[in-house]
Amino acid sequence: MDYRQVIYLTGSNGLVGSRLSMCLSDLKVTKISYRDTVSDIFESHEESCLIHLGWSSNTRIKERTVDVTNSKELFQFYQRKNPNGKIIFLSSAGDLHRDNTGQNPKPHTLYGKSKLEVEQLLENVNCKTIVLRVTNVWGGIVDKSRVNGLVDKLLTLLDTDEVVEIYANLKTVVDIIHVDDITRLILKIIRKKSCNKHETFLVGAQNISIYDIIDRVSMRGTLNLKINQKAERSYLNIDSTRVKQFYNWEPKLFLG
Repeated sequence: MDYRQVIYLTGSNGLVGSRLSMCLSDLKVTKISYRDTVSDIFESHEESCLIHLGWSSNTRIKERTVDVTNSKELFQFYQRKNPNGKIIFLSSAGDLHRDNTGQNPKPHTLYGKSKLEVEQLLENVNCKTIVLRVTNVWGGIVDKSRVNGLVDKLLTLLDTDEVVEIYANLKTVVDIIHVDDITRLILKIIRKKSCNKHETFLVGAQNISIYDIIDRVSMRGTLNLKINQKAERSYLNIDSTRVKQFYNWEPKLFLG
C-alpha cells in the first residue's frame, strides 16, 4: 500500500467498514460520521480516496431518508479539494436487480431508489468514481433483531433457543458474498492507479436459494425456524465477470 495515500471512510462501524478499517491500519484513515449533518473536514492531498459505506436505512424503509442529500454534500466537499482523488461507493445489487439479469436497475424499494440516486450523483462528480453494486454481504455477528442479513442471523442463532422468523419464499434465489471478499476488492481498487472517470460494477459471489442457505447453515448446528412463505419467488442473477477481470479479483469464501 502507498503510504502517501490518505483514506476518508464513512460507515466504519458497519460490517464492511469495521473489517476494512483493520486492513487500513497502516494508512492515515479519517473516519466520518454524517448521520445528522455533513461537515467539510477534507484537506487537499496528492493521493486520497473517499470510501462511502455509510447508510442509515435498510431495504425495508418506508420513507425516503437523508442519505441522498448528505451523500451529495459529502461528494461536493471532497471533490473541491481532491479533484485527483477517488470515490468508492457501496451500492446495492440485490435491491436494484431483482428478477432480471443485472443489466438495467429497477429499484423496488425507496432504499434502492435512494442508492440509485447517489450513483447518478457520482456520474457528475469531478474526480474518479467507482460504484460497487454489491449483493448480500455476510461474515459477521449480527443483532438478533436485525431484519436483513439472513446468513449471519442464522449463524448467530445456531444452537440457541431463539426462534428465527423467515418471511420469504424458500425457492427465492439470492447472491451472497463474504465480507472478506468485498474487503479485498476495495483494497485492490484503492491500490489501482489507473481507472476510468466513472465505473459501475456488479459484485457477487455465490448464487444460492433461501432453502439451500438454511440447509447449509443447519449442517453446523440446530436452528429453530418459523417460516412464512407467502412471499412470491424471486431470482437474482448477478454477473461479476467484469469486476473480476478489471481488478484481477476472485471471491474465495463460500457458504458450504
